[in-house]
Amino acid sequence: MKKVLIVLWLLIISIAFSSCGIKTNTKVNEEIDINKVVSLKEKQFPVGFDPYKKKVLLAIYDENNKISLGFYDIKSTETEIVVKPVDYSKNIGSAVTDGKCIGWVEASDNQGMWGDDWRIYVKDLKTGDVKIIAESKFVEGKISGSKFSVEPRLSLNGNRLVWSTYESDGENKSSSVFLYDLKENKQKIIQTLKGKDNYHFSDPHIFENYIVWSESRIDRQKEIGGVYLYSIAENRILKLSDRGTSSNIWGDNVAWVEGNKKVMLYNIKSKKKIEIPTYSGEVWAVSLNREYVTWYNTNRNIKLYNIKTARTQIINIPIINGPVIYGDIMTWVREKSDKTVPQFILLSE
Repeated sequence: MKKVLIVLWLLIISIAFSSCGIKTNTKVNEEIDINKVVSLKEKQFPVGFDPYKKKVLLAIYDENNKISLGFYDIKSTETEIVVKPVDYSKNIGSAVTDGKCIGWVEASDNQGMWGDDWRIYVKDLKTGDVKIIAESKFVEGKISGSKFSVEPRLSLNGNRLVWSTYESDGENKSSSVFLYDLKENKQKIIQTLKGKDNYHFSDPHIFENYIVWSESRIDRQKEIGGVYLYSIAENRILKLSDRGTSSNIWGDNVAWVEGNKKVMLYNIKSKKKIEIPTYSGEVWAVSLNREYVTWYNTNRNIKLYNIKTARTQIINIPIINGPVIYGDIMTWVREKSDKTVPQFILLSE
C-alpha cells in the first residue's frame, strides 16, 4: 500500500523578463476561466495529453489499487482503457504519451519502496504493438542489503523516450540518463555518474532536439548540482544553473527551481534567463507548455504564468496536489465534500 501511495503522489505529478534574473513588476490577471474546469472520477488522474486527438491520458485505479491507463475524450466525456499491466503481479507507475505511443513503467508494490524490479514498456497506438524498452538489473526480485534500483520516471516526445536510473550494487552507486529512439530501436547513455556518494540525476525531460535534467550529489556534507541542457543534434551538454532542481522543457523554454524559492525561465534561442515571481513560500515541480508555466507551492492554490504577456494568474482553488501541465491541459487534485477530486482545464482550444 505504501508503494501505491508513492505512485499516486508521483503520478499527479511539473513576472516579467530580465536577462540578469532580476524581478520586475508582474501583473495578475484572470485569463483562465475556471468555470471550464472538468472534474473526473475520484480515482482517475490525468498523466498526459494526446495533442492529435485531444484526449487526456488517465491513470485509473480499481478497487484493489491496480492501475490501468485510459484515454478520456474531452468532447464525448467517455473513457477508453488502452493499457493494463503486462505483468499483473506488478503495477503501473510513471506513464507518458505523445499521441503516437504510450510509455509506462511496471514494478511490484511490495518490492521495497523503490520499485526495484521495474520494466519500461511502450505501446504503438496505431498498431497496438507492445515491447519492452529497458529493465532493472533486479527485475527478477533478487535484491538484498543496501542494493537498490529506483523506479524511473519517463518523458516522451517525437518518438524519443528518456529516463534516468539510480542504482546501487551494495558498494557503489550510479546514475545515468538514457535516450531511446523508438523509430531506430536504439538506446544511448547521455550521461553517467558513479561513486560511493549519493550521485544522482533527476527525471529528465525531452522536447524535440533537447533534453534537460538536474544533477545533484552529496560531497562532504555539501550538496552540489545544477541544471543541464543536452542537444541531441550537436551531442553537446550546456550547464544552465549551478544549483537548480526540478527542471523541465517545452519548445525553446527551459524552466527550473532554485533554492526552493525561485522559478527560473531560460530561452534557448535568445539565451536569456529570467526569474518568475512565484507569489509563494516554497516551490517545486515546475512544468510548462508553449504559453504557460506553473509549479507546486505551499499556498495550496494555483499560480499560472503566461510567457508571452508576463502575467500571472492566481487561482484560489483549494488543491491538495498539483498543479502540473501536460501539453494543452493543466491538472490538479482538490478536496471537495471530504473527497479527492481530480480536475483539469484546457489551456488552449
